[in-house]
Order: sequence, then structure tokens, then C-alpha cells
Amino acid sequence: MTGPAPLPTPRTVHLRAWILPSFAVAAGVLGVAALWLAAALSLAAMCGWMALVAALDMAFMLRLAVMAPGRARAWTALAGTVLAIAVSAWLVAAAQIGLVLGLAPWESATRIGSSLVWELLRYGSGPWDWAFALLALPLAWRLGR
Repeated sequence: MTGPAPLPTPRTVHLRAWILPSFAVAAGVLGVAALWLAAALSLAAMCGWMALVAALDMAFMLRLAVMAPGRARAWTALAGTVLAIAVSAWLVAAAQIGLVLGLAPWESATRIGSSLVWELLRYGSGPWDWAFALLALPLAWRLGR
């Protein structure tokens, strides 16, 4: 005969509270990066407006993961949005170089360095792209709360 299930300790409760949101952030980053890359390749532009989509997606994913509202969710949404913007920018720059070299974006993403990515972003994006990336941060914070 088995006894009652042991009560969860504060450590296991804390761990469970972050497992699903961590997967939600990872899924949000990968999903937005894929969409951003598809938009950038099809429109032949940086598509900075996708940063706003990244902020909306991150807030939505954390709500779906049933993360408790508050500062922790706002910080997580903000960090996830920054990560999504960085990963997407890296992949777009890698795709631009990959097209020239005949490589797939994921192949060239592992071969280029951060200085090349920065130069491609500097010359390939306009002021609106940077403005949208900056506007996405307070949007992620606000919707993440």
C-alpha cells in the first residue's frame, strides 16, 4: 500500500514555476526568429518592425505558460524580446552573407563572427529598424506585467 504523495518543497515549487516559462521563451525566440528570417528574405529588408511582433509574442507565450504576473514576468518578457531580436538579427545577417557564398542561413550563422554581423546590421538597417527595436522593449515590459 502506498502512502500519500509527499508535499512539494519550496525548491520544487520554484523549479516548476520556471520550467514551462523557460520553454515558452525558447519557443517564442525560435518562432519569431523563423518568421523574422522569412520576412527578411522575402522582402529583402531588415524588417525591424518584427521586433514589435517579438515583444507581443513573448508576452503572449508567457501568459500561455501561466507565469504569474508581476515584475518577474515583465523581466522575462523583456529578456526574451532582447534575445529574439539578437538571434533574429544574427540570422538575417547570416542569410545575407549566406546568399553571397551559397550557404544556407543556419550554415553561415555558425561561420560568421560578431564583428561581421555588427557591420552588416549597421549598414543594412535604417533608423526605423533601430526605432522599432527600441520601441519593442517598453512594449514587452508593459505587456509582460
